[in-house]
Amino acid sequence: MDAKATKNLTLTAGVKFGILFRENAKEQSRFIEEAHKGPVMIYLAPLASNGEGDVWFKIFEKGYDTKAKKFYTEELQDTRGAMDFTIPEDIPAGEYLMRTEVVALHQAKKKEGAEFYPNCVQIKLVSKGTAKPKGYPIPGVYKADHPGLLVDIYDPIKSYEIPGPPLYSKELGTTPQNQEGEIPEEGGEPENGEPVVKKPKVPAGKKKPCNGRKKKRHFK
Repeated sequence: MDAKATKNLTLTAGVKFGILFRENAKEQSRFIEEAHKGPVMIYLAPLASNGEGDVWFKIFEKGYDTKAKKFYTEELQDTRGAMDFTIPEDIPAGEYLMRTEVVALHQAKKKEGAEFYPNCVQIKLVSKGTAKPKGYPIPGVYKADHPGLLVDIYDPIKSYEIPGPPLYSKELGTTPQNQEGEIPEEGGEPENGEPVVKKPKVPAGKKKPCNGRKKKRHFK
């Protein structure tokens, strides 16, 4: 990405902020089609990397709650796409790409049927952290036959494995992927009512690892 072409959003590690998912830019737009059920993930990558190479690390994931029998997207329907989120406080200061990603599994009964809805925002992170999270490539972190991407969500779900790399954690550097995950408390509206997730401008000739609806390009 081009830091000169796009404004950065300043965030502070360890401090809660709001994310608002919308189907389009209209104020009254819905979050997403209700049939599009699945997990939500958030990644970071150093801005200087342009999102290319082994640079993405996962800092948030929510999948399926077996007690509530709901995917996290269903929980976000109740909050009209609003959620609260905190970047781990040990992530170092600097400029990053923050990629939010919704995976829709309504057609995931067939191979490569999962649909990906990513977006990015460029952020400037204020932090005293010194961690060095392990990075992974996007595309490259998803396999078409992963049980979290090749699944019939219309059959009873006893457990669900969230796709992608391990979730970063302060204690271990990385942790095994959550199998179920608990649904968090209801998220609030973002500050000033402005959506955090925005599409960045990309220099000519560069790949776009963040934007738009893509399917096969995400698979390894």
